[in-house]
Amino acid sequence: MSQPNDQDGQPSLPQDAPASSEHLSLIRRSSMALLLVFVFCGGMAADRFAWQGGGGAGAASSLTDLPEFQTLLETWNTIHDNYVDTDAINDEELVYGAAKGMVDALGDTGHSTFLEPSEADLFEQSTEGEFVGIGVQLDYSTGQIVIAFPIDGSPAAEAGLRSRDVITAVNGESTVDLPETQAGDLLRGEAGTEVTLTIERPSDGSTFDVTLTRRVIKIEPVSWSMLPDNVGLIRLSQFSVGATDGIKEALRELKKQNATSIILDLRDNPGGLVYEAIGVASQFMPEGTPIYQYQERDGEPRAVRTTGQGLGTDIPLVVLVNQGSASAAEIVASGLRDNGRAKLYGERTFGTGTVLTAFPLEDGSAVVLGIAQWLTPDGKEIWHKGVEPDVTVDLAADADPLRPVTDQEIGSLDFSKSTDQQLKEAFDEIVKPVASKT
Repeated sequence: MSQPNDQDGQPSLPQDAPASSEHLSLIRRSSMALLLVFVFCGGMAADRFAWQGGGGAGAASSLTDLPEFQTLLETWNTIHDNYVDTDAINDEELVYGAAKGMVDALGDTGHSTFLEPSEADLFEQSTEGEFVGIGVQLDYSTGQIVIAFPIDGSPAAEAGLRSRDVITAVNGESTVDLPETQAGDLLRGEAGTEVTLTIERPSDGSTFDVTLTRRVIKIEPVSWSMLPDNVGLIRLSQFSVGATDGIKEALRELKKQNATSIILDLRDNPGGLVYEAIGVASQFMPEGTPIYQYQERDGEPRAVRTTGQGLGTDIPLVVLVNQGSASAAEIVASGLRDNGRAKLYGERTFGTGTVLTAFPLEDGSAVVLGIAQWLTPDGKEIWHKGVEPDVTVDLAADADPLRPVTDQEIGSLDFSKSTDQQLKEAFDEIVKPVASKT
């Protein structure tokens, strides 16, 4: 399986950073929810893992020597000898179920997980930036299938689906108590095929059906617009391949348009590639600035620092975060805040504080484990805690975040009509110092 590299203008790794295989690991949000992050058939625009070698024979031998292994074997035999519905006995599914249960027993819910071969294949295709689907990121944390947010320019976004919408049925089949993997099977499909979703909208209590046509969606991780008062708005939707180059292009273009300050929108950004997080942070802080600390188990934390000469190190900056900001987004946000580079506006972030690594198994399945923690530059843990903003601003349930469209200006009238209170308060913050100098 191929790995990302530092070619084509990507930032090289700092000397005090973790080894390259670690840095090609992902830092991102939950695991199984990730498999459905954009709900598509051919791949997933999520984060790529460092795919490590599988376990050796010694581990298997130690398992069979355990007294508890007899319980596993007896369970297997009891099912085969006694279960009434023999057609439902699928040996592969039994084994995968046991493997998943083993990883789940670690208690790292929503993060470490076991992936069946088809799921592992989707996961490996995660950063290609192009996929087939309807274009939604899903959240299973409440036990329901909730749309975390629709992808810009996707069928879901064009149909008017919103964050916090609940998918209660797919093609008439209820999603209540439906396992995540089965929900994914219902939602995925080939380009040109249709899927009908039943949506409950908590903001107004309505329920309605919407039919979407799956299609090829190309994700552009960075978009930007000019706001009034020479404020540049940059949205980074995920730290996929090209994120650093996209931030550079946005900064160049906004400077050409005489932007005097920047709002960086990391809301609903689930994370991504580590080296892209380093590259993005390096555009806003001087070379050698600590972005985060990397700590393996039983190891001492090591600082990971910015590299190169950034294009936006001297421009006033405010960062937007919310509950959907996770992993690499949390790294960049906390790094900018802890170094006094930017204030954070919005909501407490998701709280993903480990680096995931996928260990492929011989049959194409994979075990995904958190193999290291990352800490803020100040040494604070984020795992299960999240990053608290400097200024907490809640977004109304019926409000729509204002998303920039690359190289299009958002005029004063459109901005004033926006229901995005988080952006508006960040805007007020960023224009205050500019106004005070005039």
